[in-house]
Amino acid sequence: MVSNALGETDWWKCWPSLHEAEMAAFKAKGATVKTLNERHGLLILEVVWPLNDKHITLQVGYSSLHPFCRPVVSSSDLRLPRHQHPFDGGLCLLIADGCQWHPHQRVADLIDEQLNKILRVIKLREDENWSDAAQLEEQAPDPLAAYYGHDAEPISAVFFSELTKVPNQSCGIAEFSVNPRGKNGAINNFEAIMHCAKPVSGSWFAPPFEPGWVGAWQSVVGRWVRLKRPLPRSPEELWAAAETEIAKQPVLNQSVWKLKQLGEVDLALTAILFDEEVDYGPHRRGDGWLFLANRSMGKGKRSVTLVRGFGISENMFSRVPAAAALRGKKILLIGCGAIGSFAAMEFARAGVGKLTIVDHDIVEPGNSVRWPLGRAYWGVPKVAALREVLLQNYPSTNVQPIFNRLGAATTRIEDARKADRSPRCQFRQLVEEADLIIDATASTECQASIAHECRALGKPLVVGYATEGVAGGIVVRLRPDLEACWVCLNEHWNDKSIDLPPQNPTATVLPVGCNAPTFTGGSFDLQEVSLEVVRSGIGLLAPSAYDPGDWDWASLKLVEGERRCLPTWVSGHLEPHARCTGCCPR
Repeated sequence: MVSNALGETDWWKCWPSLHEAEMAAFKAKGATVKTLNERHGLLILEVVWPLNDKHITLQVGYSSLHPFCRPVVSSSDLRLPRHQHPFDGGLCLLIADGCQWHPHQRVADLIDEQLNKILRVIKLREDENWSDAAQLEEQAPDPLAAYYGHDAEPISAVFFSELTKVPNQSCGIAEFSVNPRGKNGAINNFEAIMHCAKPVSGSWFAPPFEPGWVGAWQSVVGRWVRLKRPLPRSPEELWAAAETEIAKQPVLNQSVWKLKQLGEVDLALTAILFDEEVDYGPHRRGDGWLFLANRSMGKGKRSVTLVRGFGISENMFSRVPAAAALRGKKILLIGCGAIGSFAAMEFARAGVGKLTIVDHDIVEPGNSVRWPLGRAYWGVPKVAALREVLLQNYPSTNVQPIFNRLGAATTRIEDARKADRSPRCQFRQLVEEADLIIDATASTECQASIAHECRALGKPLVVGYATEGVAGGIVVRLRPDLEACWVCLNEHWNDKSIDLPPQNPTATVLPVGCNAPTFTGGSFDLQEVSLEVVRSGIGLLAPSAYDPGDWDWASLKLVEGERRCLPTWVSGHLEPHARCTGCCPR
């Protein structure tokens, strides 16, 4: 479909025949149509729709990008327990972000098909016929809290454990920690951790939620209140309902007065609990959570807002099936330059239990252009910068930074005498403690020494680096049970029994402020190697959860002749080489 009027943006004017077809489809269903809005690309209709032996009124809103994007349909005449927005009456005719809408479809046909399906599902659920209902609808809960998100503050957030234990009471004390999300420590925007929900008085032995996140956290005592459904919509009405519930408590209970006073501090936080659908199926109910912030605005004025709440649990890794197998694993990453830094980020995202990073370099203006962190970390050791960012954003991974040059020698007697043990012993201990070693040093000296120690200690090793000019790259996996070794691979490269990837020796630059030349190339190419390093590492650590594949070395080609080509990997197995005295002794 091509518009014959590029200057026109109203779809019904671009394609008048499409508009006629839409109206004809409604008429064919026995519906009557009235146009409520027809400007700026937004067409809104009021449709009187026949439903069984009566008629209901629907509001139909077309996308300005119709017919490519889906419409919305709402109705104030229907009050459905499911598949309808509880506040604006929007009908869930299609799965959110699903590929169910087709440009050739007429909205009237969509309503006819999906509305009847929704009504059948609701009847099946009322009859507790869950197996048949599951065939017609998405098997997922429909939590009420999700419908409040549109009205919440855009930046502030509250985090809590989905396993939070709550006393069998109607209200109590909620303990928070608050960290400003704004300039100069202002609390206009904030993140908060709800540690626990306690009774008004007496002891409470449920373990608190203590994620140990970094930040300028301050303790704040708030409240929790349990309300019955239906809940009011606005934050002000929710706050008033909470105050009413607290006021119902016995006036002689001094702790109740404390709850009232906690609602009058500069930043008063109140958690609202209610009965919620937490999983699909019968009797899958639990606690739903909403969070309110009541701020003092000065001169006796206050403002009540809704703050988004996010439950934290192991389910947060459900999008990464291998994460469960990685939780107890330890990785030793040596080198966090343009390859290792991005690998570190991905390992932390995947939920690796511990990541020890060894590097001696500093973040500089020149090297940060192909590094994940920029100006805010110029002048900071790379290992320290990564630790801070990973700890802030992926706290499930324990990051140990080691600012050190592997294999460094010295002629300074005083430095040598300060050493309390051999650096090689320290390195061996790091290797012994790890489940996997990643070599991202791009240094032939380090590669040889790391491979030697890993083979001696029986540890799996992944080596990854890019060739000059980022014309290609190498990823090598050396398992403990592999007969061949790093020396064998280099000998195969030397006699060309295994081809090296392409390289561009002329693509070398000496950045300003740097005393060592480096090759040119952007992170958008280098990450091709980083990602395969991560995939290879996860495959070795969790082979039952992530297929490791069947190869020992992989060679990347990004250039063919003098032209860029699509990333192309070739791989193969590594056999012992006759010139390797370790694998083929004479």
